[in-house]
Amino acid sequence: MGVVTLAAVAVAAGVPLAVVAVVVGMSIVSSQLAIVALVVAVSIGLAQKWRGRTKEDVSEGGLLRLLGGRVSAGASIRSAIADRTIEGIPSRARRLAQLGQPMADVGGAMVAVLPANGRAFRAICAFSEYTGAAVSAALEILADQAGEVAQLARERRVSLAQVKLSAVVVGIVPMVVSVALVAVRGVPDPGGALVVIPMIVGLSLQLVGVAIVFAVAGRSAS
Repeated sequence: MGVVTLAAVAVAAGVPLAVVAVVVGMSIVSSQLAIVALVVAVSIGLAQKWRGRTKEDVSEGGLLRLLGGRVSAGASIRSAIADRTIEGIPSRARRLAQLGQPMADVGGAMVAVLPANGRAFRAICAFSEYTGAAVSAALEILADQAGEVAQLARERRVSLAQVKLSAVVVGIVPMVVSVALVAVRGVPDPGGALVVIPMIVGLSLQLVGVAIVFAVAGRSAS
């Protein structure tokens, strides 16, 4: 597997672009050393990504499934939110549930930990209070939607990271190599302004191009 392929895998695994760019630059000196470094970086990135995915599931999809499981077992949505054994519930939401406040307010206090389904969850809580209807199936649907939203967000981050990596490899790495060659060997013949000025202009244009790519990718991510 080549350095470029491993670099793409590293980006997909969540390795920071700066690290990938440095390692790709190392391939100029030793491709074997660069491959070993990328393999290590990919392993670390995958481990961190797995831990982040677990936390993400607990924060929304997993939390909704826990609440739905308690409701399926016979608990009310109020008692499930008030249950101190369920992690991830905001203290304000738990306190409102324990004090018997309207479920619309209790559900509203949960919005902060349910970014994809906060409003729908609040509506479900209010509906359950006024009608007494079972809401476990609705909570399961919201949990599935949270998983889909999280997956789309991960895919979007990977796509944007690949775009940034391409900009770094195409723009920054040649700049680093050019500067390094000039620093080690001096300005190529015939030297003087005839060579130096076009080099400076070219490097500046590359830098501007990379900055534009990062700016556009940043706006797409927001």
